[in-house]
Amino acid sequence: MKPVTLIFPLMLFSLAAFADSNTMKTAATTDIVTKTSPYSVAETMDRFESIIKAKGLDVFARIDHQQNAKAAGMDMNAAQVLIFGNPKAGTALMQQDVAAALDLPMRVAVYADKAGDVHIAYHAPDGLATSYDLEDNKVLPQLTDALNKLTSAAVTKAP
Repeated sequence: MKPVTLIFPLMLFSLAAFADSNTMKTAATTDIVTKTSPYSVAETMDRFESIIKAKGLDVFARIDHQQNAKAAGMDMNAAQVLIFGNPKAGTALMQQDVAAALDLPMRVAVYADKAGDVHIAYHAPDGLATSYDLEDNKVLPQLTDALNKLTSAAVTKAP
C-alpha cells in the first residue's frame, strides 16, 4: 500500500480526535412541533400574525415561498414563514450565549403538504438549550409554552 493512501485516513482521524469541542457542536434543533390547520396556508398565517401582533410581539418579516418560487419560474405548494419575536426575551437568551442569534428571532412556517393538508410548524424553543449554552435558562420554558399556545390558537376553530 502506498504511504499516501494511509495519510488521508490518518488526517481524518486527527481532525476528529483533536478538534476543539466548541467547533464540533451541532445544532440539535430537530425538535420540530407540527400541528394541522383546518384553514388555508394564507388564512392560518393571517390568524397567527394577528395573534402575534395582538400579544405585542414584533413581526420582522413574512416570506411567501410559493410567490418567490413563481417569480423564479418554478412551482411549489403554498408555504409561508413568519419571523417574529420579543427583543427582551431574545436578548436574555443571547446574553447567555450570543451564538443563539443564529436561531433568533423565532420563526413559524405554515405550509401545504403533498396531500394538500395545511400545517403550522416551528422548532420548540426549549431545544435551543442543547444547541447553545442555555441550560437552566428561565426564558426557554416560557417561550416554549407561549409558542405552543399561540400556534394552537391559530389552528383552532371557534365553536
